[in-house]
Amino acid sequence: MNILIISYYFYPNIRIASFRIDAFAKYFRQAGHNVTVIAAGEMDETRQWNGCEVHYIKDPIISDTELQGLIINRRWPIRRILKGVENRLLGNTALWGLKTKVIVNKLLRQQSFDVVLSTYCPMTPHKIVLDLKEKYNFFWIADIRDEISTHPYISKRTARRLKPFEKSVLQNADLVVSVSKPIIDDLKKICHHDRYLVIKNGYDYAEYHGVNFQPRFTMAYIGNFSEFITPHKWFKAFAELIKENRIPADSIIKIIGSLKYYEEPPELKDNVIRIPKVAHEEAIRMSTTETDVLVMMHPSGRKGVYSGKVFDYLASNKPILALYDPDDVVGELIAETKAGFVVDESDHEGIKKAIIKCYEIWKNQEVLSRDWNKIKQYTRRNQTQILLNYMKTVLNKHNTQNP
Repeated sequence: MNILIISYYFYPNIRIASFRIDAFAKYFRQAGHNVTVIAAGEMDETRQWNGCEVHYIKDPIISDTELQGLIINRRWPIRRILKGVENRLLGNTALWGLKTKVIVNKLLRQQSFDVVLSTYCPMTPHKIVLDLKEKYNFFWIADIRDEISTHPYISKRTARRLKPFEKSVLQNADLVVSVSKPIIDDLKKICHHDRYLVIKNGYDYAEYHGVNFQPRFTMAYIGNFSEFITPHKWFKAFAELIKENRIPADSIIKIIGSLKYYEEPPELKDNVIRIPKVAHEEAIRMSTTETDVLVMMHPSGRKGVYSGKVFDYLASNKPILALYDPDDVVGELIAETKAGFVVDESDHEGIKKAIIKCYEIWKNQEVLSRDWNKIKQYTRRNQTQILLNYMKTVLNKHNTQNP
């Protein structure tokens, strides 16, 4: 098959959204298919990556790397201001989309593609395919990934703007892909059909079966906090356990890579260590060798959302402490794989009990009996294979109906 992928984020961008599309491209190619990728880049150029031809298209206003650097340094030059104006008036990456649509149209005229895969966030790749769908004959996979108009963290104004595009994508795509059943169930309320498929994220490194313990009991959070994801309840439980002499007074919390600063309680000023953002490979190394417990958190009320890091953590051989809704997908995943503990972030005593369980594992130098066979199904290769199997099954039928 000839496959075209359109994604704003792609290697070497290190966002979770990039890792998902990186895996699709890499494992489509390893399965023997020809893969072309259209993505945002630092300059207009064409390069080879893992056997895939990648056309990088620079955002006319500012590249994502430049923008993120300005955000980190809290600078507002004219390019960042213009980007904000674009986002408010036209939609995020709208001008990149106009530029990219010309390139995609040219590629579709020059070459026949069996499959075109577009991905959300932002909406632009879906808009490009939606505009060109009737003009060319291909099988369209719309990778929605997370919620769109129903995302709880976007404004009502943005939701109203996204909703008609979202419905058009759901109606016109030959296959709609997302990361979990709860999200797909919500998408079906907007547009009900049977062309949906769950393709989870996953991990893409060798499972770590080594055993090591830090000299001092160490918990770590890797990634960003936000106004919705905060460490306050974890900090409070940790401080109380030290005060109650239930964990050692020299226990450590490592915060790795968060751009948003949340001050710890005064009694934890010597316990919290902050480490700047690191490359993904370094984050994996630190998670397997420099901590005893991996912490992740998410507020209750938003169903079907996996943090991208949970799959990396499954393969780390370290206990996971997830401050999540135990009845949601992360709770099910950790229970299935026996990889750690899940407690609702509002359950203060439950958090303390879970920390004690993790401490006892460290103190006794034990290792959780993970179900590695279950964990292996969450490699990115295996998740991509689910999509490939589906494509193989339905493409003959699609080609017959659309000669």
